Parts: sequence; structure tokens; C-alpha cells
Amino acid sequence: MFRGSYEHTIDSKGRVSLPAQFRSLLPKDNERLVITNYIPSHLWAFTYENWIKLEEKLASFPLTDPDIRSFKHFFVAGAHDVPVDKLGRVLVPPRLREYAQLNKEVVFVGSITHIEIWDKGNWKPTFTTSESNVEQVARKLADLGF
Repeated sequence: MFRGSYEHTIDSKGRVSLPAQFRSLLPKDNERLVITNYIPSHLWAFTYENWIKLEEKLASFPLTDPDIRSFKHFFVAGAHDVPVDKLGRVLVPPRLREYAQLNKEVVFVGSITHIEIWDKGNWKPTFTTSESNVEQVARKLADLGF
């Protein structure tokens, strides 16, 4: 499970070091991620195995549903298979860097089944909003027996 948040620097070519805590969770025989866009203006990264599970779930939805098609156009069509190099870096494709407004400083955020990748400037207000809503969300979780 992916947890924690880690700040890293992305270079001008789009290479960024994957946090060691996250890299250790990748299968040694298949160190790659599937990275795609998500809203608002950040990226989601999945292990290849978790991405395949997600695709299988998405494939079970009706092809005729316009909302499902729109989601697939955005989420699945935006996905890129990205290997982790020998130095533990991933190369974020230019289109995804542009979408997520990734500049010099990025934040990797563990989100249990996947990793979120944020530009540091966009992450700060998102975290602040989450922090201000945590009591309300905690009450909902209590209702679920958590």
C-alpha cells in the first residue's frame, strides 16, 4: 500500500526519482508504472498489476453509457506505461507534465492503491482544503465502522 508524501525535483527532461518507499512496493521483475491524468490537475500512477485490475473493472461497464465513455476518453486514453530506470527515476511524458502543471518541485502522495503526483504549488492548497475537511470526513468514516 502506498502511504506518505515525498517531495522531489523533476528535471527539464521530465525525469523524477520515485520515492524509495514507493519503489520498494514494485515487483522486482516489473518495475514500471502506468501514469495517467486525474482531476484537478494532477496525475495518478499505478503499478502495472493494479492498472490491469482497474482496466478489467472498467471493461465490465456498459460501452453504451456516455459517462463511462467520457471517463475512458480522459482517464484511459491519457495513460502511459512508464518504466523505472536503474537510478529509480521515471520519465513523465510531456503531455502529462503539461496537464499536471509539473514544474521543478513535485510531491508524490501515497493513496493506498496508487500514487498521486502533484506540482508542489498545487498540492499545498489541496492539502489545506483536505485538512480543513478532515473532521467532517472522519464522521462519515465513523458511520462506516472505521
